This record gives sequence, structure tokens and C-alpha cells, in this order.
Amino acid sequence: MEEQLLLLIQTLVVILIMVWFIIGFSLVYRKKRKKQLEFIELTFADSIAKFLYPPQGEEYHFLKVQRALQAAGAKPSKKANIQYLIDLMIRAQRTMLGANHSKLRLLFTQIPPYRASLSKLNSRKWYVKARGIREIYEMEQSQYIKEITKERNNSNIYVRREAQIAMVVFLGWESLRFLPYLKRDMTLWQQIKIVEKLYAYYPDAQIKYLKKSYATQRPYAQELLMRTIRKFNLFTEVDYIIDFLDHESFDRRETAIYCISSFKLTAEQAKDVKQRVFKIPNTEQQVQLLKYIHQISDKPDLEFYNAILESGNDILEMSAAEILWTSGYEELVHKFYYSQYSTGPSLKEVI
Repeated sequence: MEEQLLLLIQTLVVILIMVWFIIGFSLVYRKKRKKQLEFIELTFADSIAKFLYPPQGEEYHFLKVQRALQAAGAKPSKKANIQYLIDLMIRAQRTMLGANHSKLRLLFTQIPPYRASLSKLNSRKWYVKARGIREIYEMEQSQYIKEITKERNNSNIYVRREAQIAMVVFLGWESLRFLPYLKRDMTLWQQIKIVEKLYAYYPDAQIKYLKKSYATQRPYAQELLMRTIRKFNLFTEVDYIIDFLDHESFDRRETAIYCISSFKLTAEQAKDVKQRVFKIPNTEQQVQLLKYIHQISDKPDLEFYNAILESGNDILEMSAAEILWTSGYEELVHKFYYSQYSTGPSLKEVI
């Protein structure tokens, strides 16, 4: 019994020594690693500063930047250091504007780490491949657009989403021509990300590319085009949205109602929208559109609201009555409801 207890104590002592050794080694390694990363960051900052703002009459060639980074430990053989350098590059690219942004983009095409991002496209792991694509488009390395385009229909949603965003970053409005050729549906989140990226990188609309995409029959593409029109406030293209207000698809109608709410319509367009209200098979969407019509109208169209009140849809009738009431037509609303319980005049006769 005593021997067993002694053996247990010895084992525990050995384990405790090993734990303390591991902790000590970890602390030393982390301190050394932190120092190395700080050195890479300082070298990167110094090299970029010299490249962007060289002394007058001198030129700080990209080879000097490359050699300085390699001397700091950012070598192809040290993947962790290369990844850290890539992260620094992305941060630097985001903070620069104008001529300096262009100079950085040119510099980053010349130094080794981008090969590390490109090599990730060959990985079988979806998250590695997606990260590689993101790094490439965030650093605006358009020379790899051909490789990225191949991933636009990838079976993994995250990989193809990053590839589609990259196409927008590199091709701008011209990327819309690929919409009909995407083989998989695009989620709402993907649509929003693409529209936001397009707006961030190419705020000046190129309607000719938008119009070329109108022929697409892909549901996600039609919704994306409507969201693009709304985001860029393209009033001249509102008719495209109006055509979907009474579409057979619930989602297409929902998108159209959401997107059109940003626009003030002409009299002819407003008349077209009013006619489509009666063709919508969903009452909730009819009410949404009714509220929008009231919002953009200077005064209620009594003939239109009379048709609503005679539609036989109780919910629509209540919505129309509420609009008339808040617009100052209390007497008409009173008389309409009285007519429901008597042989009195209809609203049409009253007005």
C-alpha cells in the first residue's frame, strides 16, 4: 500500500514538473513570437513609408521592400509569418486612398505573399479556399480574376459567395453579365453583399450593363437587379421594379414592394401601380402597397379607394378606410360604413 502511494506521488510530481515546463516553454515562445511579429510589422511600416515617400531624387525599389521583409522573417518557408504579412497588407490597403492606394496595389503585385493567397485556391478545405479568394480581392489583385471566376459556381456557398464578390470588385458593373450563367441560387445575404460591394467600389452607375441583364429569368438575378436599382436610386429604371409588383412569385413581389418604396413615382407610374394592387394574390402585400401609394400621393385618389372599398376584402377595406379617415375624409368613411347596413348611397355616389 505504501509503495503504491509513493508511486502515485512520484507520478504526480513528474506530471506537475511537465506542466510547469510546458507553461514555461509556452510563455517563452509567445514572448519570442510576439517580438518577431512586432519586428515584421515595424519593418513593413518602415518599408511602405520609404516606398510611398522616398527621399527627394531617390527611388525605393520594390526589391528593397521584398528583401527587408524577408530579412525580418517573412519568408515563403514560414507560412505563419507570411499570413501575418498578408493581414498587414490588407490593413494598409484599406487605409490608403488616391495615388498611394494605386502605388500600394502595384507594389503588392510584386512581392511574394500573394502567391500564398493564390495557393489557397487549390485547397480541398472550403474555408481555406474562401479565405484565399477574400485576401485576393481585398488586396485588389485583379491578375487572378481568371482563377477566381472558375469558383463562381462552387458547390460550397461560402466559396462561391466570395468568388462572386471578387468578380464585382474586379469587374464592377460588367460583372452583372455573369448573372444568367450562375448555376446555383443566390441567397438574400449574397445579394446584399454584392450590391454593397458594387456601391462601395463603383458608385457611378453604368446603366448599360444593368439593362443587358434585364433579360435574365433567374429569380435571384431579378431580385439582385431590383436591389441594385434601389441602392443606386436609379429612378429611370423604376419600371423594371413595377413589372414585378404582381408577379406570380411571392418573393419577387416582396422584393419589388421593398425596393419601390424608395421612389417617388410619376402620375403614369402611380396609375400603373394602383392597377396592379388588384392583381396581387396576397392581402398583406396588397396592404403594403396601399400604404406606399398613400405615402407618395399628395391627396387620396377617391376613385381608386372606392374600388378598394368595393373589393369585398375586409382587410383591404379597413386599410382604405383608415387612409381616408386620416386624410380628412371622415364623413365619407362614415357614410360608407352606414351603407353596409342600409340601402343608403355608396361612397361612389357620395363623391
